[in-house]
Amino acid sequence: MKNLSEPENSEAISALDETINRKRKEDYAKRLNAYKSYIVNRYNTYEQEKKALENVGASKIASKEDKDAIHSSFNTAFKKKIKNDELKKVYEECEGICPYCGDGKIEEVDHYVPKEDYPEFTLYPNNLIPLCNKCNKKKGSKFIDGQNRRQFINFYYDNIGSVEFLSVEISFNSMNIKKSTKINYIADYSKIADGYLRRIVQYHYQYLDLLCRYNEAAVYEISELIAVLQSQPNRDRNDIRIIADGWILGKRNNQMKKAGKNDWKYLLYEKLYAINYVDELIKYVC
Repeated sequence: MKNLSEPENSEAISALDETINRKRKEDYAKRLNAYKSYIVNRYNTYEQEKKALENVGASKIASKEDKDAIHSSFNTAFKKKIKNDELKKVYEECEGICPYCGDGKIEEVDHYVPKEDYPEFTLYPNNLIPLCNKCNKKKGSKFIDGQNRRQFINFYYDNIGSVEFLSVEISFNSMNIKKSTKINYIADYSKIADGYLRRIVQYHYQYLDLLCRYNEAAVYEISELIAVLQSQPNRDRNDIRIIADGWILGKRNNQMKKAGKNDWKYLLYEKLYAINYVDELIKYVC
């Protein structure tokens, strides 16, 4: 997991105007025009509270008709526009991988502050974070708990990259390494000194079921490596070692650059290297 660059929002108001002008349904256009000043003011509130979005306050847009008028603008054309403009750098930094989990492929766009309860932020670039389908379904419209505490990491504003709180344990039986290898990811939230951020990270991991998802993804990674080694026509031990070492170190170094030390895949390959897992792979494959 890593922080992402803040989106380009300098054109947010003009984009709102453009959206209103494109409305074919007259009733929707009127409703959007009626709320334009309020929406712009709420954009300013969002900017002021961006590092503590639990303080943005309740929305004044309550009727289903008004919400529908705004929500209807979050369509395919709008998503394509923000991907190529306001969120272009964000998509480039993600490299197709969901920032919420660090595993799934980006397929959708999340409203960090949910549009169901805060429709005025439906089109605001800073409120939009690309993510995978699984994370989007698990997050849903969750935002704050009953005590007004945020429940998910904001990858634009929460400083999460500097604290190493995630680790992995690997166990196996040398007699059948493929079937016996067990992966167990552990999150030690106590390492996060900021108590409020610690709670957010803990909620985030629990609601998205990340530790279990990492365990499953790691098993697949190892199975893929074994399959590659078994597919080699000449299973010379030295050749297998070179291929396996290259795979493990290459993945480790690449993930370190891309996602940092709290990334599940970086931790997996760092651990495989540290426990000399290649020695067991050679015995199994050769």
